[in-house]
Amino acid sequence: MHALIIEDSPVFVRIIEHVLHALGFETTFVGTAADGSAALDQQVFDLLILDLHLPDQDGLEFCRQLRARASHRLLPVLMLTSDESEPLLRRALEAGVTELFHKARLADVQVSLRDYITRLQRQYKGRVLLVEDSPTTAALLRYMLTRMSLTVDHVDTAEAALAALPDGNYDLIVSDVVLAGKITGLGLVRAVRAMESEVSRTPILGLSASEDTARKIEMLKLGANDYVSKPVIEEEFVARVGNLVTAKQLFDQVLEQRRELRERSIRDPLTGLYNRRYLAEMSAQLFAQAEREHQPISLIVLDLDHFKAVNDTHGHDTGDVVLSGIGKLLAQSCRQGDVLARFGGEEFVAVLPNCAEETARQCADRLLDAVRTLRPAGLDITASIGVASANDAAAYPFDALFKIADQAVYAAKHGGRNQVVMGNPMLQAD
Repeated sequence: MHALIIEDSPVFVRIIEHVLHALGFETTFVGTAADGSAALDQQVFDLLILDLHLPDQDGLEFCRQLRARASHRLLPVLMLTSDESEPLLRRALEAGVTELFHKARLADVQVSLRDYITRLQRQYKGRVLLVEDSPTTAALLRYMLTRMSLTVDHVDTAEAALAALPDGNYDLIVSDVVLAGKITGLGLVRAVRAMESEVSRTPILGLSASEDTARKIEMLKLGANDYVSKPVIEEEFVARVGNLVTAKQLFDQVLEQRRELRERSIRDPLTGLYNRRYLAEMSAQLFAQAEREHQPISLIVLDLDHFKAVNDTHGHDTGDVVLSGIGKLLAQSCRQGDVLARFGGEEFVAVLPNCAEETARQCADRLLDAVRTLRPAGLDITASIGVASANDAAAYPFDALFKIADQAVYAAKHGGRNQVVMGNPMLQAD
């Protein structure tokens, strides 16, 4: 990128040169408005920086003349001034200045210049679905998007776009209103917004050669986020695409942070299993589902034997290694739909939906053998396991079934530990 600087102060010339070179700019310096105008006639620049007070012309007047030339209407213009008044700011913006920087604070000028130019040079990362049936327009838009460092997938019909969306993980859809095929761009917007997945919130930028305001409003009402008229002006297109991609990615970050916070709130940090609070939440749902669908449901309660002695003899760090190992073992041993939780201390609970008593017993037996052979931290560890099953979830909600399984654990402890005991509903204590 190449910047033109019109500044007659050697001090500010050095400051600007240092900032721009650090950001990879080539620079051309001139000291007068006349020389600046001549340079602009001879070469294409990506950025103009000039002083408010030039030796041969007022900087604002120079900017007004610059903006009157079609070839320079979109050139970013940064102005240096020691005047911080609001009237000057207003006059500068009216003259076409992009941004003002105040000379009074040298350090601020340097930081502000660096921040502004970094934004100007920003490269985007993301994936765009381009829906355009004109090969010429599609090639032009793909070129613009690729220059922004965006990955572009191109299709020429709404039908092809809808087929690509579920697996594309797109940050933006750019679609013409008029498309080949049976579905128009308006129909595509409507279909995307009706999807019952995260795809439905993908930003959509509409394109049309029509200047019909009603059509633009219709597309926006259907759910398009923004609209660009053809022929597309690259600077406008890039700005609108950049805003939509940035907004989408920021929103994705917020959602991901919320998911992480939610995950931390429901997980036991030591074992990675769910915690007691989430167990209560999920068990209510699973038992309601079992009642609704007339399916059996089972609970396994596992309590490590002599765990207090592990902590007392080997220390809590070793105890944590043991608990962590049991957590991983449970996660590897149970089915994907089972809910596994650390209930507290050395006690673990597994809720097994659509699982009859005999299947639950077999699962518990496998867990018992796996704990025996695990030897976490090099220690011989055993467990007492209680199992309770219900064919009627209405008669045995979670609390009732847990009480039965917990009593079975108590029986296993008193029966010598290191065993599985099946709970008996008929022996449930009041």
